[in-house]
Amino acid sequence: MGIFSILAFMDPAEYLAIIPLLIYGIGLTDLLSEWKRMFDKDDRNLLYIIYTIILTEVAVYNVVIYVDLVNTFPHQTYAQYLGYLLPPILFMIVVNVFTPNPGSKTAEYFNDNISLIFILMAIFIASHYFYSFEEPNRVMLQRGGFILLFLLTAYFKKKWMMYLISVLWLVGLVFKGGMMVG
Repeated sequence: MGIFSILAFMDPAEYLAIIPLLIYGIGLTDLLSEWKRMFDKDDRNLLYIIYTIILTEVAVYNVVIYVDLVNTFPHQTYAQYLGYLLPPILFMIVVNVFTPNPGSKTAEYFNDNISLIFILMAIFIASHYFYSFEEPNRVMLQRGGFILLFLLTAYFKKKWMMYLISVLWLVGLVFKGGMMVG
């Protein structure tokens, strides 16, 4: 069965979901290709490892919550649909800035780009306010708190703030773990 045969059986919602999910997939591919840095004992950086894991989980979570949006795609205007593309595009930009250039040292690259990485992550989180998911209201408040914390981290560049974010993410992951998929 060829790709065109598969496309013929897709409904409009599934067809429109391809682009945002493809963008998340490209971002995840870029991110996962850098996991090898975690195993290079000469170029290992704990904060980089932590944030690689965080970004990977965030991408997977965003793919899962897109399920709630997919069925609304055919009923949106083109401008609204473009708004749905903003988070995946921002995620891909975050990953591109986060991922060290070939040949560069992980810790050095990460430390040099902390401000930009955390500002972009705050913008990515803020982009989720453009539409509502089937999430509890407390999630909206948590996002606001994370945006503030990411911006403060970008400004002050304190490692303890980065570790605090990772602990808060881990706590949030426990609560997301009970979330129903699909």
